[in-house]
Amino acid sequence: MINRFPGNCGTCRRRVEAGAGQAINLGSGWTTYHHDCAPVETAPPPGDHRGWHDMPVVGFDIETTDDEPMDARIVSAALVYSDGTTAEWLVNPGVPIPPRTTEIHGITDEMVRSAGRPAGEALAELGAAIGKVIADGTPLVAFCAHYDVTTLHAELARHALAPLDWDRAVVIDPSILHQEVEPRRYGSRQLGDLCRYYEVDLSSAHDAANDARAAVEMAVSIAARHERIARMFPDALHRAQITWYAEQKRELQEYFDRQGRDETVSLEWPLETRRRR
Repeated sequence: MINRFPGNCGTCRRRVEAGAGQAINLGSGWTTYHHDCAPVETAPPPGDHRGWHDMPVVGFDIETTDDEPMDARIVSAALVYSDGTTAEWLVNPGVPIPPRTTEIHGITDEMVRSAGRPAGEALAELGAAIGKVIADGTPLVAFCAHYDVTTLHAELARHALAPLDWDRAVVIDPSILHQEVEPRRYGSRQLGDLCRYYEVDLSSAHDAANDARAAVEMAVSIAARHERIARMFPDALHRAQITWYAEQKRELQEYFDRQGRDETVSLEWPLETRRRR
């Protein structure tokens, strides 16, 4: 994370002004570094154990118009299958795409008007494809899955399309797995930063297909490094993540409360049923 206070670089010992470098906790306390001097952390090496990471999974990701999943409109989506095939949708949401979200994913109103599929048509296909994944019992991998699942659920309802049976789904969320196996590792938990930590290639972030592929590779990388995670049957892992997510978010809520911040954190996963405040 960006260093809030000045200090001497832990590598070259030259001064780093506040906000001009990074602060990294390597287990013995926080150390300040210049960006070019910061050590590259990597996860523990993988083992040779077997587990669900040797089985087929499907990666899922969406790009949208809003941070609030119940208000967000999907503008692109992707499913990445274990055989290397990818299904992608560019969606015309029927509403203007805010400039701030275009800056993130690069999708403009002009793009969806000229090449995007009508939302109802595209979402029906996406819902059917994910419905088949659920029916087949194949794990669906998504980074911060609560957002993707809740947004898709709201979008299907918005377009009067059949809901997916998330109670039957097996979802694997590498953001939850990471926090479970590395509870004391401080620093960014964004997709790009964790990809570097788990040695996953993410060539272009905020592209649905690339992010879905990276989510799968990260989940597999975590399982390959942590036998406890790998040995769990996928349905048992799904149930465990419900508990782990609630515990992790409860800690975040306690932090917000100590800071006096008027924010309520949802403890529901993977589908949120109440609007965030």
